Amino acid sequence: MNHTLLPQVAPCFVSHNMALGGAQTAVLRYIQALPEWVRDRTTLYSQSADTPLLDQAVKGGFDCGNITREAPGDPSMWFLSYGNLDGLPERPTSLVLHSWDDAGWRYFSKAYEGRRGMTVAGVSQQVMNRYGDWIQENGHTSGGILPPPVTEFCMAKGNLDPKGRLVVGWMGRPLKDKGLMTLPYLLAENPHIVVRAWTGAETAGLDYTLRVQGEAMEEVYKLARKLGVADRLDVRPLDFDAFNYRHRLEGCHVLLGNSKREGFLLTAAEALSCGIPVVVTKDCGIAKFIKKGQNGVLIDWHENPKRLAKIANRAILKAAKLDPVKCLASVDELSLGSNYVRAYGQTLGVLTHTSLQHEDAKVTFGVRIHDGVDPAYLDDAINSIASQTYRKFKVVLLVDGPWALGERLAKRFDLPLICTGLKADIEHCSWLHRQALEQCDTEYYKPLDYDDQLLPNYLERAVKTLEREKADVYGCMLNTLQDGEITPRLHWPNKPIETMFTGNSDDNMLPHSSVLMRTSIARKAGNYQERAVGLGADDYHLWYRIFKAGGEFFRDDEVRNVVYRIHDKNSLTIRRERFGHSHKAQRLLASAAAAGIALSAAACDGDADANADGDTPKVAPAKPGPIDPPHS
Repeated sequence: MNHTLLPQVAPCFVSHNMALGGAQTAVLRYIQALPEWVRDRTTLYSQSADTPLLDQAVKGGFDCGNITREAPGDPSMWFLSYGNLDGLPERPTSLVLHSWDDAGWRYFSKAYEGRRGMTVAGVSQQVMNRYGDWIQENGHTSGGILPPPVTEFCMAKGNLDPKGRLVVGWMGRPLKDKGLMTLPYLLAENPHIVVRAWTGAETAGLDYTLRVQGEAMEEVYKLARKLGVADRLDVRPLDFDAFNYRHRLEGCHVLLGNSKREGFLLTAAEALSCGIPVVVTKDCGIAKFIKKGQNGVLIDWHENPKRLAKIANRAILKAAKLDPVKCLASVDELSLGSNYVRAYGQTLGVLTHTSLQHEDAKVTFGVRIHDGVDPAYLDDAINSIASQTYRKFKVVLLVDGPWALGERLAKRFDLPLICTGLKADIEHCSWLHRQALEQCDTEYYKPLDYDDQLLPNYLERAVKTLEREKADVYGCMLNTLQDGEITPRLHWPNKPIETMFTGNSDDNMLPHSSVLMRTSIARKAGNYQERAVGLGADDYHLWYRIFKAGGEFFRDDEVRNVVYRIHDKNSLTIRRERFGHSHKAQRLLASAAAAGIALSAAACDGDADANADGDTPKVAPAKPGPIDPPHS
């Protein structure tokens, strides 16, 4: 067998183009919001060669696992933003809806007609309300609200002019339903206003759209000249920078978002994140974030642009006085540089099928690594967790090494951290799992080390088996991954599990890497040792204490759902060096004494390779004694 036995997380974001617009900008930012380990495995697939937005982003440093204009061959799932599924292989699919107007409805209902079983999210509650029945009727699952993140978090609001001059920012495509024709009337309504309008006819790829936008630009220029306000209409071409908005908004006093209807209105969110209050219509998704008297003013849309200008002018005069600090605070959870991942990372993880934290979790994974190991091994272990078919789990990262390493890895995976803060030592591994299990608030605990990977149905089968058998500890058989090949591990475990409860750790027949246990029974039995005391003795002593505490064991000999990697830095190699030879006897005895376990010095001459993953030196039978072991 080869390594393809283990499926890889490889989400693919699919966009019909990467020209310019809120939906395309959102795609780039969603990818930026992914944990680093997911982003490294993510493909961005543009189904059109029209990619000025993407090209500029790449020049600015945007990157992910792969960027392509050709359909990828083997993604793990599709993440659609106006993408076309025709001709693509069947995969789990998530769809983000950006629009709730009639044009958006016609597109989505036609483009995805006949599709069923997708996970569907929307950029705002308005969008989800519009598509609620459609989601239910087509057998889709609601994925929640996923607004696009903003990239700035700064103070860019202009100082108020004593003479009353106001700079009003406006950004968007030059279309009438975006409120474009209101701008000349607004300038005529208030001679103190200057409008800085970032727009232009060249901001779309389709010939029809280019023509319509060109006609709209000509019409707005003509109206501005007619009203005598052309000198205060500062039109600037939209650049194609998806990640930098401050330069467009610097010095503005208010941003006007007077579109008829927007799924979200990203430009208003960017303005707030620059400390600039906004005036937006009530039918924009961003309206949820607007708090009267704090960060902006909501207005009603009016078909008559002259009437809309009057409404907007009154609102602008109120908004210009608002506190920029409150504007900034109101979109804290939308900022990539602040709390977006905390607020929406879970939704994004569910949509990409890469979440490591699930609601209603029943299992906690404690994933351990130590300093000096290639983090790529940890990437693979985490990948195997994210690929589990059972989705009620969460993960905590266990790092033996300095805090700088632990925090760096925790940031990469967006995981809570337990760290020794010490120079790595193989004896610390038991303490890390002990701490994780002590803090565990789920029904089950699953230890997983960097050398282990799980097949996708491991967790589902383990939980079902424990509940069916009313057992406390589940284990299974192993595969070995070595030199790129996966083979069944046949020489251990090689005896029935009921033969192992002798008190002699040399009789261990339960691989630690395959165990799922009930948290309560492990705590009752005394949890892990404070220190590891042998090639596997610390694990065995927990199994033995659980047995003495009345715990029931089940080893699933029908499956090999755990892959144990053999490499130069794996735990087995390091433990053999520390514990597996007779000249280590005194060190082993000292560790054992610290853990309160009586060992036989002569036992250290035993065969260190007897049990492979469960290898332990010969250990004298433990006296039953109390269930709770002394702490070192």
